[in-house]
Amino acid sequence: PGAGGDSDTTGMLRALVRNNAQRAAIGAIYDPASAAAAHAAGLGATVALALGGKSGIKGDAPYEESFVVEALSDGRFVANGPYYGGRDMEMGPSACLRIGDVRVVVASHKAQLADQAMYRFVGIEPTEQAILVNKSSVHFRADFQPIAETLLICAAPGAMPADTAALPWTRLRRGMRIRPNGPAF
Repeated sequence: PGAGGDSDTTGMLRALVRNNAQRAAIGAIYDPASAAAAHAAGLGATVALALGGKSGIKGDAPYEESFVVEALSDGRFVANGPYYGGRDMEMGPSACLRIGDVRVVVASHKAQLADQAMYRFVGIEPTEQAILVNKSSVHFRADFQPIAETLLICAAPGAMPADTAALPWTRLRRGMRIRPNGPAF
């Protein structure tokens, strides 16, 4: 999200698991079916899922693996950070799923992860994580920069690339730039 993304891409999750990330969390992956399966399985259960990756984005696919259900939520909470400013949130049936030492926020509704409460509502304390992967392009900074040692902007397959120069521009106005300080067209 942030640019109208589909919220279900799995590229960053794959990278975290492949690299054996420790004390890592990613959120939120939009997948109502996986959230429902986690609720049906119950706390502490191990559930085999084809998580996310259902929107047809080129280079992305569901992440098929077994996850431990660590927390369940009805998806209702208050986001008190600067971006949402005390807004009542409704993420629908949601879960914290764990694979290795990576925790995944899975939600039934889409929202840009721009508030620490969007981890806490499923039992993840952001300040205790070594790595947080927020599905947000910019707005996450207001609530997460104060707790971050370093901010990295990453690119993975999705509807909105981190590098706008990668988009297939066809009708740019004369003088527009697709990169800061880049050449004008």
